[in-house]
Amino acid sequence: MIKRGGARRISRLLHAAAVILLAVLVSGCAVTSTTVMDEEVVTNTKPMSTYKALLIRDFEMKRELYTDTPENRMGERDRMYARMPSELAESIERYARSHKIFPEIFRNGQPTERTLVLKGKFTRVGRFRISITGTLHDGATDQEVAYFRQTLWDVLDTAAALAMLARETADFIDRIQYK
Repeated sequence: MIKRGGARRISRLLHAAAVILLAVLVSGCAVTSTTVMDEEVVTNTKPMSTYKALLIRDFEMKRELYTDTPENRMGERDRMYARMPSELAESIERYARSHKIFPEIFRNGQPTERTLVLKGKFTRVGRFRISITGTLHDGATDQEVAYFRQTLWDVLDTAAALAMLARETADFIDRIQYK
């Protein structure tokens, strides 16, 4: 038989253990909420290192993904979503330039035979998740040479989310240069 003071001590210990377990579980969830590269495929027959320039196009995003209101009645949140394709392309360009992924990186212009063209589209835009697909094309033939799909979970700040997607996209392009 446990005395009254001993039962309280055991109850407090169990309560403390439950709080610690809950904290560990919650922190574990926060750590795993990141950008996920769902799929990466490289189909190019020639070495990726032959490309010396990167042309970044704005990703496509259908209005239905973020709003159903007419243009003249869109709120600030809808306008922010409408700017996402160009902001993502700008972020990819900044990240690729800062890490010197290619000698030449640009957003406008005509591709040459030594240019890799990045195109993509948003496939899901929501309050807590953003998904994109992207393709890399040979500048001379417009043939697809690589494909990727990625999803960012637990989106709370859109600007930070776009920066993470841009970093993952640029890192993918950097990684495949050596394939």
